[in-house]
Parts: sequence; structure tokens; C-alpha cells
Amino acid sequence: MGVNGIIQSNKDEYIGFLAKLVQTDTQVIGHGVLGGKEKAGQEIIKQKLLDLDFEIDEFLVEDEKIKKYPGANLGHDNRDRPNIVGTLKGMGGGKSLILNGHIDTMPYGEQEKWSHDPFLGQVQGDVLYGLGSTDMKASLAAMIMAAQTIKALGYKLKGDLIIQSVVDEEGGGNGTLACVERGYRADAAIVGEPTQLNIQPAHMGFLFHEIVVEGQSLHSSQLWEGVNAIDKAIKIYQALKDLEHRWLMTERHPLLPGPTINLGEIKGGIAGSVVPGSCSLKTCLHYQPKQSETYEQTRDRVNREVLETIERVTKGDEWLDKHPPKVNVYQEGYPFETPISHPLIHEMERIIGEVLDKEAVIEGMPAGCDARLLAGFGNIPTIILGCGDPKQCHCVNESVPVFQFLSLIEIYVQFIISWCGVESID
Repeated sequence: MGVNGIIQSNKDEYIGFLAKLVQTDTQVIGHGVLGGKEKAGQEIIKQKLLDLDFEIDEFLVEDEKIKKYPGANLGHDNRDRPNIVGTLKGMGGGKSLILNGHIDTMPYGEQEKWSHDPFLGQVQGDVLYGLGSTDMKASLAAMIMAAQTIKALGYKLKGDLIIQSVVDEEGGGNGTLACVERGYRADAAIVGEPTQLNIQPAHMGFLFHEIVVEGQSLHSSQLWEGVNAIDKAIKIYQALKDLEHRWLMTERHPLLPGPTINLGEIKGGIAGSVVPGSCSLKTCLHYQPKQSETYEQTRDRVNREVLETIERVTKGDEWLDKHPPKVNVYQEGYPFETPISHPLIHEMERIIGEVLDKEAVIEGMPAGCDARLLAGFGNIPTIILGCGDPKQCHCVNESVPVFQFLSLIEIYVQFIISWCGVESID
């Protein structure tokens, strides 16, 4: 029986495994700062990997070990939130592969807005509903079911297969960062974020800035005697939008959109009758990778342009020149890019063409994910490939198409066999 035959004959079991993961609460709390409930899901992952003869490495994220990496999100409550990494040792002579997926989900929000239980984990029509189904338990389950399918085929791999079920991705990626710090490397990696089975070899970097502007407060009836901090902050924001416009006109990437700066939060003032004495802006900037620069060089150049833009506004304003705004980066992540000429991408194109009987789509991810950590700090050629529509992430009534889930299992199986190599067939 071939790969597709085994998947079809075992599809109820495979869907049941995914359903069990979705029915298990693995929410992060306060973006991971206050902890998370991942352990219950990790116990399921651990047992299944043990059943498939994987060697298990179970470990917690430790701030002291990851703090050396730019963009590490320190100060999270890591207690009782283990990473589970399973390694299926190859017979030798093949290439190694990391399959990376996160077990944590965002909170479901207001339950009354859901048309069903967020932990339903049941199929209706050809769709499985539940929190985390797309983001990204379906792809994580597909990785493990691919390993089970390979075992059912009687194949023995030449190269090592490493499956990483990580925590705290929704809190910024500390789980994967801990895997990199622990020394996990491979000849290639696949991150299973939802891509609708498209290949994504690049994603944007991001920088979150907080800009705090000082004013001079007094009663609004004499506002000319004060300094309106919101007015001054708006001048800075308008200059940043001009920078964004220049970038959109000059920065090009074949797979990614242009750079953007979003003003996501503004706080200032206490009442309409009071000239505001302070104002803070929080922005999120997305920027592209450049193959002519390291990820760190690109990040530093982009950040420098932001700071220079703010400085020009400051120098051109008498009040701001004497009371310069305070600017800091409070969260960030590098971009990443694997050249489309890399054998990893060529081989995945071929596999997808055979499994889906259509040409593979190669595109970029406009957001960011843990691929940046494997590629940037682990120096591992990486792509993003998973099932589900990314528009289903972090929304009510989250769901994933069952046919995509089953197709992804077959894609992973065929790629593992091709990439890692086969030693023998029982």
C-alpha cells in the first residue's frame, strides 16, 4: 500500500489525533508573560512520539540561556511549560530535517461570540473546528502523523528526523529560541504555520517602538502658554509615515510587501479641558530582508532610519529640541529568507506538484514566525509550509479544512523520505 493509501485507511485515527490536541487547552496567558497551559498538550505529543520510537528531550525555557539572543522575550513565567523535542535517529548517510510547530494558542476571547465550544475539535462537513486548529495544531499533528505513516510503510530513514513541539510561540518565540540554544541543528527545517500548502521561504522582520513625548500641561483656556504633547507626537508620527511612503517607493522584494509602520496605540492627556503634558505612541514596523545584508545589519539600518527621522523632527522643533522624546524598542524579530534557488525549495516544489497535481505556489509571509529563529540564529535553511488559512488565526470559530490536513501529511511524508533518504524497507 502506498503513502496515500495508508493515509486514507488511517484518516479517522489521524483526524482523531488532531481533534484530541484541539480539545486540549494550551492557551498562553498574557502573551506568555503570566505563563501558559501548554503542558497538557505536550503530554499528548510526548506519548505519541514515544510510541513512534523517538528519543525525547523535555526541557523548560530558561531566560539565562536565551538572553544573549536579540529579540528574546525575557521575564515570562516558564514554569510547567516544557518543550518536547523528539529525535528519530537515522541509519546514516542522509540529510537531517527539523519539523517545528508550536503547541500554544492565543486565548479564545469572548466565548459567547463562538458558535460552538472553542475546544470542540469536531468535524462538520469537511472542516474541523476549534481553537488552535489552524494556528497551528493541524500542521503539528500532520508532522507526527507523517512519522507514523513512514513507520507503517516500514521505511528506515538515513538522516535524522527531529520534531520540535514548542511552547510560547505566541509570546514571541522563546520555545524555539530555547531549541536553538540547546544546539538543535539540521540540514533543513520546516515551520508548519498555516500557508494553505504554499511554500514560504521568507517573512518580514518587525520592530515595535514606544515613543514618549513630553509637553507642558495647564488649563486649556490658556493653551498658548502650554505645550500640547499630542500635537508634538503627531508631528513625529507624520514624519514616520513620510518615511514609510519613501520605503514603499524604493524598497522592493519579489515575495514580500513593502515596509509599513502602524500606529497601534496612542495615550495622552487626562481631559478635554487640560493641555496634555505627555503622550506615548506605540508602533509596529514591518520590514523586508535583504540578501546583501545580514539580518542584524538590516535591522540596525531600519532602526537607524527611524531614529534619524525622529531626530530631524526634534531638531526642527524648539520645544522638542530642548525636551527630546524617549524612544525604545520593546519587542522585535528579525526577517528571514532562504534563496528560492536552494535545493530545499526545489525539492518541496516537486513534492507538492506530485501530491496536489498542480504547480506549487511560492510566496512570502507578510508577518513573522519562528522561522526567523531557526534561520537567523541556527543558520538552518528554512521554509514555512502548513495547512489552513492564516486568516483563521486568532479569530472566533477557528477551523481547518480536513482535506488540507490530510494532504499536508502526504506532503510531509514524501518530503521526509526524499530529503532524509531511505535505508531499507521491512
